[in-house]
Amino acid sequence: MSRNARFRYPLEPILLTRQWELDALLVELGEHNAAVAAQAARVGGLQAELAAAGAEFNALAGSGATLSVQRFLIVSRYVGDVTLRLRGEQAELERLEALRDAQAERVVASRRGVDAVEKHRDEMKDKFVQQRLSGDFKVADDQWSTLQAGMTSHAS
Repeated sequence: MSRNARFRYPLEPILLTRQWELDALLVELGEHNAAVAAQAARVGGLQAELAAAGAEFNALAGSGATLSVQRFLIVSRYVGDVTLRLRGEQAELERLEALRDAQAERVVASRRGVDAVEKHRDEMKDKFVQQRLSGDFKVADDQWSTLQAGMTSHAS
């Protein structure tokens, strides 16, 4: 083994490719998370709108004032419309969450692949260092033996 040999991992291109794939999956996961957050905000807005309509209806009904049929019909249709939109938005939120969860599973699987190659690289590097140290100790031992042999021949 050459004294100036450096560790070169032969599977480095595979490690880099896997890391790039993981990075791309993480970007996609971020996009999914943003879509889920935006959809959750829409659902929250509709829930607030529905709560406000319900509160307004209860206030009208609780005030003791007579509620015209036309006003009742308008409020009922409005509440029904908001409820229908809310169900649609909640279904969309569930769909987006399922997509995000599937993406998260792909990220976990990709992370495992990267971790496996990194572990292999670290094991190979440790083996390289051990071989290098073993070679260095052998050279030092040979030099010590040569030095000792030279000292014994000079002493006699």
